[in-house]
Amino acid sequence: MIQVALCDDNKDFTEKMKVQLAQFAEDASVGCEIRTFHDGKDLARAVSLGTLFDLIFLDIEMEDMDGLKAAAEIRKVDKAALIIYVSSHSKYAIEAYNVRPFQFLVKPFEPSLLKKYFDAALQELIEEDVYFRYKKNKQDFKILLKDILYFESKAHTVKIACANGEHSYRERLDNIEKALDQSQSLPKVNFWRIHQSYLVNSRYIWQVEYSKIEMSNGDILQIAESKRKHIREKFLKEISENAIG
Repeated sequence: MIQVALCDDNKDFTEKMKVQLAQFAEDASVGCEIRTFHDGKDLARAVSLGTLFDLIFLDIEMEDMDGLKAAAEIRKVDKAALIIYVSSHSKYAIEAYNVRPFQFLVKPFEPSLLKKYFDAALQELIEEDVYFRYKKNKQDFKILLKDILYFESKAHTVKIACANGEHSYRERLDNIEKALDQSQSLPKVNFWRIHQSYLVNSRYIWQVEYSKIEMSNGDILQIAESKRKHIREKFLKEISENAIG
């Protein structure tokens, strides 16, 4: 199931595009949940509150908060979402690339071009759907890596905190960290060891303070004293690399 957001202040255009995308997803046999927004501020707020989208179609010219400002806010929280800008003017294309869009659509466009970009985005997302696999009670389980907020080790048990719940099994956090480091197929999924007990997905770090971090779901995790400077530097670097300007 992929999560898609459409943001455009033209409601008729948005509804028409929603129907087209739903059909493209059905043709591709891909589960797709589509949410519509009519202002960049509403979309940015939803993301800041923890709603993460795989694919965002974002109009640039909107009155309250335009697409460029909305994208800048979204990138503070989610660096992995694919953004396809939609605009009546190609003059915005260069400025738009400061927030790493996936594509740029100029209105009006044919459904065939929309399908081409949607299919390309699906392929990108499928390639990124890398799973973390583990065994529990002789059964195999798997979780999308990009859905994992953090791993927590306690009393020889590892808790896997996800946006939609928690899982646990017996394992050493060192082994998990080593397995993730050795994998060569983890695009846009970065896990940082902030403490002997925590391995966190940097995508979901909301704020870094002196001795602790706040995750996007509100969880507060401690940073080991020896790692505080390093983690803060990495966090500030990520912010600067994804800021406009």
